[in-house]
Amino acid sequence: MIALIDARSDSLTFTWPEVPGAKRYVLELKTTNGDDETAFKTLSSKLTQTQARKRNLSPDTDHFFRIAPVMDDNDNKGSWITHTGQPFRTLSPEDDKRAMEAPEVSIGGNKALAVRWKQQSAEAEYELQMRDNKGGQGWTTLASNLKGTEARKKNLLPETGGYQFRVRPTNAAADADAAAFSPPSSAVVAKGLSEALRQGWFPQLKTLLKKKPDGTSSVVPLEDALGGKEFILFYVSAQWCPPCRKYTPMLANWYNNPHNNHCCEIIFLSADHDEAAFTTYFNASHPWSAIDYESDESTRQSIMASLQIQGIPRLVVVNASTGAIIENNAVGKPLDVDSWRFPHKRKQQPMQ
Repeated sequence: MIALIDARSDSLTFTWPEVPGAKRYVLELKTTNGDDETAFKTLSSKLTQTQARKRNLSPDTDHFFRIAPVMDDNDNKGSWITHTGQPFRTLSPEDDKRAMEAPEVSIGGNKALAVRWKQQSAEAEYELQMRDNKGGQGWTTLASNLKGTEARKKNLLPETGGYQFRVRPTNAAADADAAAFSPPSSAVVAKGLSEALRQGWFPQLKTLLKKKPDGTSSVVPLEDALGGKEFILFYVSAQWCPPCRKYTPMLANWYNNPHNNHCCEIIFLSADHDEAAFTTYFNASHPWSAIDYESDESTRQSIMASLQIQGIPRLVVVNASTGAIIENNAVGKPLDVDSWRFPHKRKQQPMQ
């Protein structure tokens, strides 16, 4: 069946299930307003995607759509895909104007997305909905009466076309059920730990040490520590190394910026001579993750051998999706995430 993605006062966006073997789709529209009803008319016969937006519609009006797959070069059509019986109605200009802005969505950790929206009032509560961005998928309510302006959805599937979210106030009007939803967010893909990273760098590693706010560390699953990150930075350092002790606070200042630690995780590879020195140095100066000095010694030494460490401090930047090294040693260079995303647009600016 056809599912509605978004309704505005002058447009409707909708989706339908993909038909195996279809070369293209024919889209038709019928409009009804009270007792006045038009016949179906063809809007397009060349659609190749399973989503469409019809613009220049009249507000407060019911519309029926139907889609037929074209199965061969002779224009033979399959069965019509239709509504579940209810028309899609455009909003009134007033409801459209009152609707909230689309929420913002970002990576929220391992297989998780973070959703944020603007506050309507101090007392407002919100209904939040989500849809899988693939043909024919409709909206599912995640929460009906959220009191804050952000939420985190976990346990999502990375192997999709992404997820969209929309929101509306539920107690800001006398008739809360009539409040229009915001436009949908952009579709964002939830990210887990890539196989390239897991198999290429950590084939035996299951956990990392992760610094806690109180200065101590805890053991966390590898997926939770690195899942959803764009970049992994291997930091080879040691307590006995004066240049390391000078550079570590500068790197920590950069990492503590939420813009940076949201998309990057630093993994400390200790070159200390014993576990006691590692523990003291890590707990005192490193706000990121670390490979355990003793229990995961083989992994730590294997990675350091792969990086061909000849001097420290050393900071190696790795693409978390592909496992490829994109900066062999970033020590003394500007740490600019955008330059790692777009190497041809490298910016010359100091570490922040």
